[in-house]
Amino acid sequence: MSLIAAALIVVSAFMHAGWNFVSKRQNPSLAYFFITAVSASLLVSPILIWHRLVLPLIPFSVWVLVIGTGLSQMIYFIGLGTAYRHGDISLAYPLARALPVLMVAGISFLLGNGRAISQLSLTGMVLITVGCIMLPLPHFKKVKLREYVDIVYLMALLAAVGTTGYTILDDQALRQLRNITALPLSSSEITLLFIPLQTGSTAVMLGLATLLNPVERRQLRPMLKNRPLVVSAVFTGIAIMSTYGLVLAAMAYVTDVSYVAAFRQLSIPIGAVLGLTLQQEPRYRPKLLGIGIVSIGLVLVGVG
Repeated sequence: MSLIAAALIVVSAFMHAGWNFVSKRQNPSLAYFFITAVSASLLVSPILIWHRLVLPLIPFSVWVLVIGTGLSQMIYFIGLGTAYRHGDISLAYPLARALPVLMVAGISFLLGNGRAISQLSLTGMVLITVGCIMLPLPHFKKVKLREYVDIVYLMALLAAVGTTGYTILDDQALRQLRNITALPLSSSEITLLFIPLQTGSTAVMLGLATLLNPVERRQLRPMLKNRPLVVSAVFTGIAIMSTYGLVLAAMAYVTDVSYVAAFRQLSIPIGAVLGLTLQQEPRYRPKLLGIGIVSIGLVLVGVG
């Protein structure tokens, strides 16, 4: 992994942990994340206006990937919001962030890209996953299956599925865009162009999910009248957009997307510390040890 990619991902990790902590304190619903997505889309919409002449040059296959990433983001926010409403951020956040690591690596292998992953990095990915398996346990004396069928764990798993989906789809979309010789844009400009496409697709999917769900639909109007909540959602949307923009930029400096998916899990110990300290969440020994194992895995991925 290059120094540029590492720097971009480190900054995004701190920002990602920060907006998740803010969201957790708002007891987020799907309607809340819809407001964040709309806010982010409006902020980056000038990029689409600026590059409006190149939009017809984007092939249909890329637009399909854009729709797919919006659906994956919707799945991610459904899982994340439900997990935060029912459990601690020091549990839900690490699970949602780390479980995609082996998922992405596994898909990379199936797509024939896994050979670029070193043995050291693969070991780090396994450690990250092992650490997350330990996180839900209150103690080591007796491991019970029910610890893993809790709604927090299941929703974190759903969020992980969404993360895996949009990570793979975004990587494929950007690779296709960069290979279009007729597109008069640099690699950085292509990344900037993709951000409003991805964000807009996410906003549309979250909007449809909110409107089709009677409970979420009823919550939307009162939310829009709650100024502090709207301000929180707007700033969260800006942070989400900025965070993933840095991740997309980092993808241009790695040999395999699995490196990005794994190393950005630096946000795991950051988010866990925020929950354990500012939220005063339980400090079970397996949880603390799991966070430590995840951190060791991150080091291996970073140097691999």
